[in-house]
Amino acid sequence: MGRGDRSADLDLAPVGRMLARMRGRLLFLGLAVIANVACGSSKPAKDPSEPAPPPEETPKWEGASAPEPPKTKSGPGVAEAPSRRTDQYDKEGTEVVLKRAARQVKENCGAAKDDSGKATGPWGKTTVQVQLGSNGHSKGITVPSPYQGKPVGNCIEKAFTNLTFPPWGGSDTTVDWEVELVQPGAEGKK
Repeated sequence: MGRGDRSADLDLAPVGRMLARMRGRLLFLGLAVIANVACGSSKPAKDPSEPAPPPEETPKWEGASAPEPPKTKSGPGVAEAPSRRTDQYDKEGTEVVLKRAARQVKENCGAAKDDSGKATGPWGKTTVQVQLGSNGHSKGITVPSPYQGKPVGNCIEKAFTNLTFPPWGGSDTTVDWEVELVQPGAEGKK
């Protein structure tokens, strides 16, 4: 045996016995924890037919006041949110979506170009009619003349197509919505 074979001289049996004892202790502790959790608390089970005990009183310290009783829902002082009708569209939720589409028109559609690559307008404010489907999707848009059929009118139609808003249980409806078309380069002149 050379100098590098020292591992052969060592007896590993005591280490193995020690590891076996540690495993046994860990197994015992694990089983003890599981048994404790499985058995539950030390309180006896309560009979469901017995009435519930009265709630414990909270200690009253000097200067502490008694808790206020809960307020009832009756009376004119209670402010409740009005229940939303399901047979009409959600005006607030739909308005958010329509404002976003109108903002897109204002920021982008004034610069819509024709086949020759020029922004030809017309520019200004107009009112479009948006058909809202009760399923929560826009069903169509009516763009008035002189915008209809022009690049700006096509841009308006694209901005108001495929809108998604809260659905409702009533019938489809049409909403008039004002949009503004800004002439390119005119936004900074105001």
